[in-house]
Amino acid sequence: MLRAAWMFRRFLRPYWQSLVGGALLVIAGIVAGLAQPWTFKVIVDGALTHKPQRGWLPHLISGNSTDPQAILIHALSALVVVVVLSALLSFASDFLMSGAGQHVMKDIRNALFAHMQRLSLAYHTRQRVGDLTTRLSGDMSRLQDMLVAIFDTLIPNSFLLVGLAAAMLIVDIKLGLLALAIAPLLFTVTYRYTMRIRRASRNARDAETQLAAHANETLSAIRAVQAFSREEYEDRRFAERSGEARDAGLVAIRLKAAFTPMIDVVSLLGTVIVTYVGVRRVLDGHLTLGVLLVFLTYLRSLYQPMRALSKLAYLVSRGTVSAERIVEVLNVDDRLIERHGARRLAHVDGRVELRDVTFRYGPDREPVLRGVSIRVEPGERVGIVGPTGAGKSTFVSLIPRFYDPEHGSVCLDGVDVRDIELTSLRSQVGIVLQEPILFFGSILDNIRYGDPAASMERVLEVAEAAYVNEFVEALPDGLLTEIGERGSTLSGGQRQRIAIARTMLRNAPILILDEPTTGLDADSAALVLAGLRRLTDGRTTFVISHHPEPLVDVDRIFRVGGGILLEEESPTPTVQTTPQPSSRL
Repeated sequence: MLRAAWMFRRFLRPYWQSLVGGALLVIAGIVAGLAQPWTFKVIVDGALTHKPQRGWLPHLISGNSTDPQAILIHALSALVVVVVLSALLSFASDFLMSGAGQHVMKDIRNALFAHMQRLSLAYHTRQRVGDLTTRLSGDMSRLQDMLVAIFDTLIPNSFLLVGLAAAMLIVDIKLGLLALAIAPLLFTVTYRYTMRIRRASRNARDAETQLAAHANETLSAIRAVQAFSREEYEDRRFAERSGEARDAGLVAIRLKAAFTPMIDVVSLLGTVIVTYVGVRRVLDGHLTLGVLLVFLTYLRSLYQPMRALSKLAYLVSRGTVSAERIVEVLNVDDRLIERHGARRLAHVDGRVELRDVTFRYGPDREPVLRGVSIRVEPGERVGIVGPTGAGKSTFVSLIPRFYDPEHGSVCLDGVDVRDIELTSLRSQVGIVLQEPILFFGSILDNIRYGDPAASMERVLEVAEAAYVNEFVEALPDGLLTEIGERGSTLSGGQRQRIAIARTMLRNAPILILDEPTTGLDADSAALVLAGLRRLTDGRTTFVISHHPEPLVDVDRIFRVGGGILLEEESPTPTVQTTPQPSSRL
């Protein structure tokens, strides 16, 4: 547990004052709690058996009185004061430490999400979205449970354990040593079961992660599942993974269920031995009944924190595994690094150059591009064609620096993109993808994603230019209409026009159009192409397409294949007319 907490020390550091203050209040509350049994000792020895009080604390509680009635009143009054003080200290310490814990969790969660967003596309390509989502949600929840347990259970009970052990040795060293003799056995049992529970928890977490990743993948492809009537097949696959997660979880639960009763049995052994010896010493006159009462109270209290700490084993094991999974992502150093002194671009003409570029997706993979060189002038429109998998999308992905080339350089206005701040570089590039990515929210929100600071007049302007108004006007809430996740409530053509409007709003001097009309019917494609002609006017544009229509207005066409880039004969321009809106869209 402490090792897991150490992993996140940089998140704990800003709140050290609250944590230290809470720990000091915990110690003060424990000291107050240790005084409670002495009030009953004073009542038993002073008020009932009329024995003289020994020690400064009994004298303080009894008020140095010899009258049984006065001793009783003083002792009960002291009990009230001690209990109220202990409660107040407990509240203050819990408020400080648990509050700090909530702040720490917020900082870890934010840092993890921010780090995930900035990891390279190469990293995200290798990961399953469901696994990353599980780390951000389920693993964070388990880590939070563990950190709360540290502040609420581990620290208070650890201090209480030390305090009780010291108090028992002070009250009667022989009985104290006898009571503590059971501790090695308790710690041995705790250690062995903790290790077994941790392994079982790790297996259970891995199984749950696979289950979540499978569910995310299946639900994301629900259209294909239903189209091919594969619901029963996916039911069986999910049930298999669900059974694996259940079996792994049952192993951890079985160990947890056996752990606490075993601790109780070991604790009972110590209680029986100490009680027997203590009663014999009272009968022999070596110990007063009041002192024995105090000692047995401490003994009973001693095993309570041990039992509480033993119950943490399952929670800590799960939390430790989740902490390791979170730290694993935080420690990933797979980001595109900006060079020292990277430039922020103020103005860009839009000249793009690839100089002897070679790129591959891994050291053991064949190069996708080999020694590719090309120069595209500002405002020029270039078509990129070639078979599927030839490297067309890879080629254009190097421009906004989604990837870095293995050899060679990619330059913008003569500046290596690695010498440009990433945010500044990508603000100069607008992208329209084959499958437009929309977010849950309103159409207005999705258009403004291109420029959150844009005025409403500018939004309406690009919505009209991209032919978004053609279908928005028929919607009950217009631009404020809520759309489903990934725009599932809209047609393909409508989603694409929103994506075009968003890119228009970005007003970038360089455009990348990746299969913008694939999968659209003739009417939808015509409207999308009309919007794209307005979008590309005066901008350096790269158009990837298997279809001739998007390539009509380009100045040059390059074919990608076999890792090389070859210029083809320039297309013959064709006059295009703006299509009329169709009621079928």
